[in-house]
Amino acid sequence: MNSSFLSFIPLAAALLATVTVRAFQSSSLLSNKSAQIHRRRFHQLHSSPIPPTTSTTTTTSANTNSLKASSSSISTAIQSHHVAVKTRNIENAIKFYSLLGFHVETKFVAGPARAAWLLHGGSSNSDEEDDENESPSIKSRIELIEVPDYILNEPEGKIKRALDLTKREELLGLNHFCLDVTRCIPKPTNTGDESLISNIDADTTTVSEDGSSSCSLYNLQEWMDDLNALSISTFGKSLRVALQPTKRIIGRDVYEMAFIYDADGTLVELLNWSGRLEQEVGDGWSPWNGEGFVL
Repeated sequence: MNSSFLSFIPLAAALLATVTVRAFQSSSLLSNKSAQIHRRRFHQLHSSPIPPTTSTTTTTSANTNSLKASSSSISTAIQSHHVAVKTRNIENAIKFYSLLGFHVETKFVAGPARAAWLLHGGSSNSDEEDDENESPSIKSRIELIEVPDYILNEPEGKIKRALDLTKREELLGLNHFCLDVTRCIPKPTNTGDESLISNIDADTTTVSEDGSSSCSLYNLQEWMDDLNALSISTFGKSLRVALQPTKRIIGRDVYEMAFIYDADGTLVELLNWSGRLEQEVGDGWSPWNGEGFVL
C-alpha cells in the first residue's frame, strides 16, 4: 500500500502541473484579448468613425476628408478661457485692469505665487447668479500671476518690466492680447442716408453691415483720453501708450486700433470696429518689402 501510494504522488504532481500551465495559458489569452479590446475601444474613442470598405486602397482625398472629420469632432467644443499675464505686483495689476472693466472672479495660489482670475462684464457681487445655460468659458478672462520677490530678484532701486515687444520684432511667440472696445464708443446712426454712405473713406463716417451709417463723433482717441483721465483721478497714474490709434482695413471691416502697456509692460491692443465697406479689400499677402510692420 505504501509503495502504491508513493508511486501515485509523482503522477498527481505531473497532472497538477499540466492543469496549472493550461490555466495560466488560458488566463494569458484572456488578458491579451482584454487588452486588445481596450486598445480597440481607445482607438475608436479618439478617432473618427471610418465606414467599412471592401477595398484595401484609400485615396488621398479620402484620407484628407477623414482627417478633417476627425479634427472637427475633437475640437468642436473648444473655447478660449483666459490669457495669463505675469506681474510683479498683483494688487497694482488688478487696479490697472479694473479701468478696463475687469473685476476679481477668484483668487488662488499657483505654487509659490499669488494668482487671480479677472473677469470682464457682469457683476462681482456673489449674490448675482450666472445663467445656467451660459458657459463661463466664453467670457473675457485674464489670469494674473505674481512673481515672488525672491524669483523676480530685482536689483536695488530698479523695477523690472516686461520686454517691450514693439521694439523686439524678431521675438516669436505670444505678442499681445486684444480687447474689443467697440461697445464702449457710442456712434449715432442715421439709417438710409446715402450721403453718409458715400463718405465711407472719410475719417468720421462709416457704414455698418445692415446698411446703416454711423458718424464716429466719439472715436478711439477720445475714449482713451477719457480712460487716461479716469486713471489719473482714481490712481494718480497716467496710461502708457505704445501705439497711438490708427485705422486699418481688414477684409471689408474698418477698425481703429491702438496699443497700451499694462502695469508691467505687457502689450494690450484696443480695437474699435468702425464700420464695413461695400466691397472686400485684398488681403495684401504680396512679397514683403523688408520694412517693419505694425503689431
